[in-house]
Amino acid sequence: MFNFHNVFFKTKLLSEIPIALVVHLKLVMTALFLTWMPFVQLANAETQPPTNWEAYDAQAQALAPTVSLLAAEITHGMCQPIHSLYGELNTPIGSSFKLYILAEIASQIRQSRFIKPREINEYQRYPRRRLTWDMPIIIEQKYKSIPGGPLLYVPDGSIYTLRYFAEQMIQLSDNTATDHLLFLAGRKNVERRMELSGHHDPALNTPLFATREFAIIKFLWSDEQLQEYEQASMEERRELLAAEQRGWPELETFFEKNGDQIEPVRAERLEWFANRLDMCKLMAIIHQMGQSPRLRPLLEVISLQDPIDFDREKWTYVGYKGGSEIGVQSGNWLVQRNDGRLFFFSAAFLDPYQPLDLANIIPLLKATPDILFETP
Repeated sequence: MFNFHNVFFKTKLLSEIPIALVVHLKLVMTALFLTWMPFVQLANAETQPPTNWEAYDAQAQALAPTVSLLAAEITHGMCQPIHSLYGELNTPIGSSFKLYILAEIASQIRQSRFIKPREINEYQRYPRRRLTWDMPIIIEQKYKSIPGGPLLYVPDGSIYTLRYFAEQMIQLSDNTATDHLLFLAGRKNVERRMELSGHHDPALNTPLFATREFAIIKFLWSDEQLQEYEQASMEERRELLAAEQRGWPELETFFEKNGDQIEPVRAERLEWFANRLDMCKLMAIIHQMGQSPRLRPLLEVISLQDPIDFDREKWTYVGYKGGSEIGVQSGNWLVQRNDGRLFFFSAAFLDPYQPLDLANIIPLLKATPDILFETP
């Protein structure tokens, strides 16, 4: 079982988080599953791990109606596929979309973007300054989102560095951190980053949902409202999103009244979307950007989580970001082998009708490092 207490209390915010947070476990697990769930306790010991890509594909295809895989080597910033199973297939990616926000923030730091006081959460206390990793960001109520992550529960007006927000967004998939950084970077700028990063169809994610908007639409909008949104022009869509101000209190009430989510909800219709090559291109760009001393935190931030435990004698660097909700699992790894060669692996599973079989998906994914290591 996913240990809510262990995940959220092992943070720098230990002294800031109310103990009452623990009682939100059921609702957190219901409301939004946008980070890859911890693996170890769910592994099925009876599953025989594959030892080659052919066996890997066979097992993967038995686990969900829609499966997409890509293993690639990154050379000179380019993705060279090693193995693909429907790697070009467009699928939901959950919180993996947060890598685009991270990349845009890094790009603005590299460009020494000047931030005017009114651009930062409308707080006039900020001096005019350049965007930096150590720039203070204020928690503001209108950018608070939904579980998971601890920043939803800290007092309004609390201040943390931009880097800390980035760490929370990637390591814990903190949705409040995500929405603060999305609007700091600028929604349209992040949409443009998707295009610049080589996404095959950025229009699939335009306008780019904030995590609060995503959850409200998924659970509180009627089919008629969603259809109206889908048929609206781009400008009308942006206006509809701007008009939607509900948040976690309304969602909490919804779940208390209707019970836990037990099956996928609009997973194939309402999500963030990409294919595996899109994610490889993005990771390649992040790696390239991270070679600059000024942007080195990029690679440090995405290396804070390693859910399938790469052998560090074989792999000298492991970067990761995944995402999930009921019916959706997505994971993306940027790894460097001990001979210096750089690799990427991405997996996506989708079942729009029932929860995924994590007990068998997990050991399959844990077989990835050994197969990838044998790449000649």
